[in-house]
Amino acid sequence: MINDVYNLFLKVVETGSISKAANELFISQPALSQQLKKLEKEFNAKLFTRSNKGIELTKEGKIVYKYFTMFEECLEEMKGEIEDAKNNVVKIRISAVSTICNYSLPCVVYHLKKHYPNVSVELNSRESSFVIEEELLRERCDIGFITENFNNNETLAGKKIFEEKIVLVASNISGSFPDSIKIKELSKYDLIRMSGENEVVKIVTKFINNFENFKFTYNLESVDAIKSCIINGYGMAFLPYSTIKKELYHKEVKIVDIEKISIIQNISMIKRTSHTGGLKRVISYMEKYIKKIIC
Repeated sequence: MINDVYNLFLKVVETGSISKAANELFISQPALSQQLKKLEKEFNAKLFTRSNKGIELTKEGKIVYKYFTMFEECLEEMKGEIEDAKNNVVKIRISAVSTICNYSLPCVVYHLKKHYPNVSVELNSRESSFVIEEELLRERCDIGFITENFNNNETLAGKKIFEEKIVLVASNISGSFPDSIKIKELSKYDLIRMSGENEVVKIVTKFINNFENFKFTYNLESVDAIKSCIINGYGMAFLPYSTIKKELYHKEVKIVDIEKISIIQNISMIKRTSHTGGLKRVISYMEKYIKKIIC
Protein backbone atom coordinates (compact mmCIF):
# COMPACT_ATOMS: atom_id res chain seq x y z
CA MET A 1 0.00 0.00 0.00
CA ILE A 2 1.12 3.56 -0.75
CA ASN A 3 0.58 4.59 2.87
CA ASP A 4 2.57 1.78 4.56
CA VAL A 5 5.77 3.77 5.21
CA TYR A 6 4.22 6.95 6.54
CA ASN A 7 1.61 4.96 8.49
CA LEU A 8 4.36 3.08 10.36
CA PHE A 9 6.19 6.31 11.12
CA LEU A 10 3.08 8.17 12.31
CA LYS A 11 2.02 5.29 14.54
CA VAL A 12 5.40 5.30 16.30
CA VAL A 13 5.11 9.06 16.86
CA GLU A 14 1.52 8.71 18.06
CA THR A 15 2.30 5.97 20.60
CA GLY A 16 5.76 7.21 21.57
CA SER A 17 6.97 3.61 21.57
CA ILE A 18 8.16 1.14 18.92
CA SER A 19 6.79 -1.83 20.88
CA LYS A 20 3.34 -0.25 21.33
CA ALA A 21 3.24 0.76 17.68
CA ALA A 22 4.23 -2.77 16.60
CA ASN A 23 1.43 -4.27 18.71
CA GLU A 24 -1.19 -1.92 17.28
CA LEU A 25 0.02 -2.53 13.73
CA PHE A 26 0.16 -6.33 14.26
CA ILE A 27 3.78 -6.63 13.16
CA SER A 28 6.90 -7.70 15.04
CA GLN A 29 9.03 -5.13 16.80
CA PRO A 30 12.22 -6.11 14.86
CA ALA A 31 10.33 -5.73 11.57
CA LEU A 32 9.13 -2.25 12.54
CA SER A 33 12.61 -1.22 13.72
CA GLN A 34 14.01 -2.38 10.38
CA GLN A 35 11.49 -0.27 8.47
CA LEU A 36 12.40 2.79 10.52
CA LYS A 37 16.10 2.23 9.83
CA LYS A 38 15.36 2.05 6.09
CA LEU A 39 13.48 5.33 6.38
CA GLU A 40 16.39 7.00 8.17
CA LYS A 41 18.74 5.70 5.48
CA GLU A 42 16.43 7.06 2.78
CA PHE A 43 16.49 10.56 4.34
CA ASN A 44 20.11 10.27 5.50
CA ALA A 45 19.08 11.53 8.94
CA LYS A 46 18.39 10.23 12.42
CA LEU A 47 14.66 10.62 13.04
CA PHE A 48 14.26 9.31 16.61
CA THR A 49 16.05 9.37 19.94
CA ARG A 50 15.39 6.96 22.80
CA SER A 51 15.00 8.17 26.38
CA ASN A 52 13.31 7.15 29.63
CA LYS A 53 10.15 8.77 28.27
CA GLY A 54 10.22 6.55 25.18
CA ILE A 55 10.75 7.53 21.56
CA GLU A 56 11.18 11.23 20.75
CA LEU A 57 11.55 12.97 17.42
CA THR A 58 14.80 14.64 16.44
CA LYS A 59 14.83 18.00 14.65
CA GLU A 60 14.91 16.15 11.34
CA GLY A 61 12.22 13.77 12.56
CA LYS A 62 9.89 16.69 13.25
CA ILE A 63 10.30 17.83 9.64
CA VAL A 64 9.43 14.35 8.36
CA TYR A 65 6.44 14.25 10.73
CA LYS A 66 5.16 17.59 9.39
CA TYR A 67 5.26 16.45 5.77
CA PHE A 68 3.98 12.93 6.43
CA THR A 69 0.99 14.47 8.23
CA MET A 70 0.35 16.67 5.20
CA PHE A 71 0.66 13.62 2.95
CA GLU A 72 -1.87 11.73 5.07
CA GLU A 73 -4.36 14.56 4.67
CA CYS A 74 -3.75 14.75 0.91
CA LEU A 75 -4.19 11.00 0.55
CA GLU A 76 -7.56 11.12 2.33
CA GLU A 77 -8.64 14.01 0.13
CA MET A 78 -7.57 12.07 -2.96
CA LYS A 79 -9.59 9.02 -1.89
CA GLY A 80 -12.62 11.26 -1.29
CA GLU A 81 -12.30 12.90 -4.71
CA ILE A 82 -12.03 9.50 -6.39
CA GLU A 83 -15.27 8.42 -4.71
CA ASP A 84 -16.94 11.68 -5.73
CA ALA A 85 -15.84 11.12 -9.33
CA LYS A 86 -17.28 7.60 -9.30
CA ASN A 87 -20.62 8.95 -8.06
CA ASN A 88 -20.59 12.02 -10.33
CA VAL A 89 -20.50 14.32 -7.31
CA VAL A 90 -19.12 17.84 -7.71
CA LYS A 91 -17.24 18.77 -4.54
CA ILE A 92 -16.52 22.36 -3.62
CA ARG A 93 -14.20 23.27 -0.76
CA ILE A 94 -14.79 26.70 0.77
CA SER A 95 -12.46 28.44 3.22
CA ALA A 96 -13.56 31.65 4.92
CA VAL A 97 -12.63 33.87 7.84
CA SER A 98 -14.45 32.64 10.94
CA THR A 99 -17.25 35.21 11.21
CA ILE A 100 -18.24 34.81 7.54
CA CYS A 101 -17.92 31.04 7.72
CA ASN A 102 -20.07 30.62 10.83
CA TYR A 103 -22.74 33.28 10.30
CA SER A 104 -23.13 34.16 6.61
CA LEU A 105 -22.13 31.15 4.53
CA PRO A 106 -24.38 28.41 6.00
CA CYS A 107 -27.36 30.14 4.36
CA VAL A 108 -25.44 30.32 1.08
CA VAL A 109 -24.62 26.61 1.25
CA TYR A 110 -28.30 25.82 1.88
CA HIS A 111 -29.40 27.67 -1.28
CA LEU A 112 -26.52 26.18 -3.26
CA LYS A 113 -27.56 22.63 -2.30
CA LYS A 114 -31.16 23.36 -3.31
CA HIS A 115 -30.02 24.49 -6.75
CA TYR A 116 -27.29 21.84 -7.13
CA PRO A 117 -28.41 18.80 -5.08
CA ASN A 118 -25.50 16.72 -6.40
CA VAL A 119 -22.90 19.15 -5.02
CA SER A 120 -20.92 18.21 -1.92
CA VAL A 121 -19.80 21.27 0.10
CA GLU A 122 -16.92 21.38 2.58
CA LEU A 123 -16.93 24.60 4.62
CA ASN A 124 -13.84 25.48 6.67
CA SER A 125 -13.18 28.34 9.09
CA ARG A 126 -9.77 30.02 8.91
CA GLU A 127 -8.11 32.62 11.12
CA SER A 128 -6.79 34.96 8.45
CA SER A 129 -7.15 36.00 4.83
CA PHE A 130 -3.48 35.10 4.23
CA VAL A 131 -4.09 31.45 5.16
CA ILE A 132 -7.02 31.29 2.73
CA GLU A 133 -4.96 32.67 -0.15
CA GLU A 134 -2.24 30.10 0.58
CA GLU A 135 -4.82 27.29 0.56
CA LEU A 136 -6.09 28.42 -2.83
CA LEU A 137 -2.57 28.52 -4.25
CA ARG A 138 -1.89 25.02 -2.92
CA GLU A 139 -5.28 23.83 -4.24
CA ARG A 140 -6.44 22.90 -0.74
CA CYS A 141 -9.68 24.81 -1.30
CA ASP A 142 -11.63 25.97 -4.36
CA ILE A 143 -13.03 29.30 -3.22
CA GLY A 144 -12.21 31.72 -0.42
CA PHE A 145 -13.89 34.57 1.43
CA ILE A 146 -11.59 37.21 2.89
CA THR A 147 -12.09 40.51 4.69
CA GLU A 148 -10.05 42.73 2.42
CA ASN A 149 -9.73 43.81 -1.19
CA PHE A 150 -7.81 41.48 -3.48
CA ASN A 151 -5.46 42.28 -6.37
CA ASN A 152 -5.97 39.82 -9.23
CA ASN A 153 -3.01 37.91 -10.66
CA GLU A 154 -2.41 35.09 -13.16
CA THR A 155 -3.35 32.38 -10.64
CA LEU A 156 -6.07 33.91 -8.47
CA ALA A 157 -8.99 36.22 -9.21
CA GLY A 158 -11.29 37.93 -6.77
CA LYS A 159 -13.87 40.62 -6.38
CA LYS A 160 -15.66 42.45 -3.60
CA ILE A 161 -19.09 40.91 -3.07
CA PHE A 162 -20.54 42.92 -0.20
CA GLU A 163 -19.77 45.22 2.71
CA GLU A 164 -20.44 44.49 6.36
CA LYS A 165 -20.60 46.86 9.30
CA ILE A 166 -18.47 46.27 12.36
CA VAL A 167 -20.51 47.59 15.29
CA LEU A 168 -19.88 48.26 18.96
CA VAL A 169 -22.15 45.91 20.91
CA ALA A 170 -23.31 46.17 24.54
CA SER A 171 -25.83 44.48 26.81
CA ASN A 172 -29.40 45.69 26.42
CA ILE A 173 -30.34 44.04 29.70
CA SER A 174 -27.95 45.43 32.31
CA GLY A 175 -28.70 49.12 31.61
CA SER A 176 -25.07 50.05 32.31
CA PHE A 177 -24.13 51.11 28.80
CA PRO A 178 -24.94 54.25 26.76
CA ASP A 179 -26.76 54.33 23.42
CA SER A 180 -24.01 56.47 21.89
CA ILE A 181 -20.42 57.23 22.74
CA LYS A 182 -17.39 59.27 21.72
CA ILE A 183 -14.14 57.50 20.88
CA LYS A 184 -12.30 59.06 23.82
CA GLU A 185 -14.96 57.67 26.17
CA LEU A 186 -14.22 54.07 25.14
CA SER A 187 -11.29 53.96 27.55
CA LYS A 188 -13.76 54.17 30.49
CA TYR A 189 -15.34 50.82 29.64
CA ASP A 190 -14.22 47.21 29.75
CA LEU A 191 -13.79 45.85 26.24
CA ILE A 192 -13.85 42.27 24.99
CA ARG A 193 -12.11 41.00 21.88
CA MET A 194 -11.28 37.86 19.98
CA SER A 195 -7.89 36.41 20.86
CA GLY A 196 -5.12 35.83 18.31
CA GLU A 197 -4.63 37.43 14.90
CA ASN A 198 -8.28 38.23 14.39
CA GLU A 199 -9.58 39.95 11.25
CA VAL A 200 -12.12 42.11 13.13
CA VAL A 201 -9.40 43.53 15.41
CA LYS A 202 -7.30 44.39 12.33
CA ILE A 203 -10.21 46.29 10.76
CA VAL A 204 -11.11 48.22 13.93
CA THR A 205 -7.45 49.16 14.47
CA LYS A 206 -7.48 50.93 11.07
CA PHE A 207 -10.40 53.13 12.16
CA ILE A 208 -9.58 53.79 15.83
CA ASN A 209 -6.15 55.07 16.83
CA ASN A 210 -4.40 53.29 19.72
CA PHE A 211 -7.15 50.65 19.83
CA GLU A 212 -4.63 48.08 21.09
CA ASN A 213 -4.00 50.22 24.18
CA PHE A 214 -7.61 50.26 25.37
CA LYS A 215 -8.75 48.28 28.42
CA PHE A 216 -9.48 44.69 27.35
CA THR A 217 -10.94 42.63 30.18
CA TYR A 218 -11.31 39.46 28.13
CA ASN A 219 -9.54 37.91 25.14
CA LEU A 220 -11.80 35.07 24.04
CA GLU A 221 -11.55 32.41 21.34
CA SER A 222 -15.07 32.52 19.91
CA VAL A 223 -17.80 34.99 18.95
CA ASP A 224 -20.33 33.02 20.99
CA ALA A 225 -18.20 33.41 24.13
CA ILE A 226 -17.90 37.14 23.48
CA LYS A 227 -21.66 37.50 23.02
CA SER A 228 -22.29 35.63 26.27
CA CYS A 229 -20.06 38.08 28.16
CA ILE A 230 -21.72 41.06 26.48
CA ILE A 231 -25.24 39.89 27.39
CA ASN A 232 -24.16 39.46 31.02
CA GLY A 233 -22.84 43.03 31.08
CA TYR A 234 -19.13 42.18 31.39
CA GLY A 235 -18.12 44.68 28.72
CA MET A 236 -18.56 45.86 25.13
CA ALA A 237 -17.10 44.40 21.94
CA PHE A 238 -16.74 45.17 18.25
CA LEU A 239 -18.45 42.49 16.17
CA PRO A 240 -19.70 42.10 12.59
CA TYR A 241 -23.40 42.92 12.32
CA SER A 242 -24.21 39.46 10.92
CA THR A 243 -23.05 37.78 14.14
CA ILE A 244 -25.56 39.57 16.41
CA LYS A 245 -28.81 39.51 14.40
CA LYS A 246 -30.46 36.93 16.67
CA GLU A 247 -29.45 38.72 19.88
CA LEU A 248 -30.70 42.04 18.50
CA TYR A 249 -34.04 40.46 17.61
CA HIS A 250 -34.40 39.10 21.14
CA LYS A 251 -33.29 42.48 22.56
CA GLU A 252 -30.43 40.93 24.50
CA VAL A 253 -27.87 43.33 23.03
CA LYS A 254 -27.84 46.76 21.45
CA ILE A 255 -25.62 48.66 19.05
CA VAL A 256 -23.78 51.60 20.61
CA ASP A 257 -23.30 54.38 18.06
CA ILE A 258 -19.80 55.85 17.89
CA GLU A 259 -19.76 59.55 17.08
CA LYS A 260 -18.39 60.35 13.60
CA ILE A 261 -17.24 56.77 12.91
CA SER A 262 -18.67 54.01 10.73
CA ILE A 263 -16.53 50.88 10.52
CA ILE A 264 -16.95 48.89 7.32
CA GLN A 265 -15.18 45.71 6.25
CA ASN A 266 -15.11 44.59 2.62
CA ILE A 267 -15.81 40.91 1.94
CA SER A 268 -14.10 39.58 -1.18
CA MET A 269 -14.62 36.24 -2.89
CA ILE A 270 -11.48 34.74 -4.45
CA LYS A 271 -10.92 31.71 -6.67
CA ARG A 272 -8.35 30.10 -8.95
CA THR A 273 -8.47 31.18 -12.58
CA SER A 274 -8.04 27.55 -13.72
CA HIS A 275 -11.46 26.24 -12.63
CA THR A 276 -13.34 24.34 -15.35
CA GLY A 277 -16.44 22.20 -15.90
CA GLY A 278 -19.03 21.59 -13.20
CA LEU A 279 -16.99 23.28 -10.47
CA LYS A 280 -16.72 26.45 -12.56
CA ARG A 281 -20.51 26.51 -13.04
CA VAL A 282 -21.15 26.11 -9.31
CA ILE A 283 -18.74 28.93 -8.45
CA SER A 284 -20.32 31.17 -11.10
CA TYR A 285 -23.73 30.55 -9.52
CA MET A 286 -22.37 31.59 -6.12
CA GLU A 287 -20.83 34.76 -7.56
CA LYS A 288 -24.12 35.69 -9.19
CA TYR A 289 -26.47 35.14 -6.26
CA ILE A 290 -24.44 35.30 -3.04
CA LYS A 291 -25.10 39.00 -2.39
CA LYS A 292 -28.87 38.47 -2.67
CA ILE A 293 -28.73 35.43 -0.38
CA ILE A 294 -26.62 37.04 2.35
CA CYS A 295 -28.16 40.50 2.28
